[in-house]
Amino acid sequence: MKKTGSFLFASFLVMCIFCGNGLFAQGGGSGPGPGPGNTIFGNKVADTPHNLRKARNMGVEDLGEVCVYCHTPHNNNQQIEAPLWNRETPVGPYDMYDSPSIDMIIAGSATGVSLACLSCHDNTIGLDQVINIPVSQFGQVTLQGGTISGCASFCHEIHHKTTFEGTVMGTDLTDDHPISLTYDPSQDPNFHPAANGQVGALRLYGTNKDQVECASCHNPHDNSNRPFLRMSNENSAMCLTCHDI
Repeated sequence: MKKTGSFLFASFLVMCIFCGNGLFAQGGGSGPGPGPGNTIFGNKVADTPHNLRKARNMGVEDLGEVCVYCHTPHNNNQQIEAPLWNRETPVGPYDMYDSPSIDMIIAGSATGVSLACLSCHDNTIGLDQVINIPVSQFGQVTLQGGTISGCASFCHEIHHKTTFEGTVMGTDLTDDHPISLTYDPSQDPNFHPAANGQVGALRLYGTNKDQVECASCHNPHDNSNRPFLRMSNENSAMCLTCHDI
């Protein structure tokens, strides 16, 4: 990947939910900043858009727990490189990023932990379509199957008058930062070396710990550096962790 390659670190993990009903703090002004209808999110998962309990007004069933939309203690999906995964594996098919400036190898389809992210963000699987419903909810809920596009269009574009690029990834990934890419600086001198499965503070995935995936740049459980970034990108600090330009 030459220095002219894409630096688009798309917001893979910015899930959308309906922001009312008192879960999040509200501001008092107007316009695009804090104010009525403009939510101030917290940083921990229960206070972020990844708490899907508050998406019930957009076709997503309230399952009574925060973590269950992604995780389950038993009988989890072991095909995805994510802990105790409670969602089905998305099948795409995905159109992957490509560029004549790319020197590193990109897989023919999304792989690894990126499939966990795409199980919501590619808009093909309902946000409440989990493998295991909590025992407390047996016979009490009916999964509605609302997808992330409902959150994006209703919550952000209609309710909050804002748009979050990267929220609805779809299956066309050609305009997003490459994922499922084998990080190999020997193929391009404009990249920093990796050590122990990391490039600086950014983690690499896969069996050989050399794969750039969504979670290399994003942490779905911590929104301290928005949108769910692993580190601050002030002055492109995160981009320059890998890119040596």
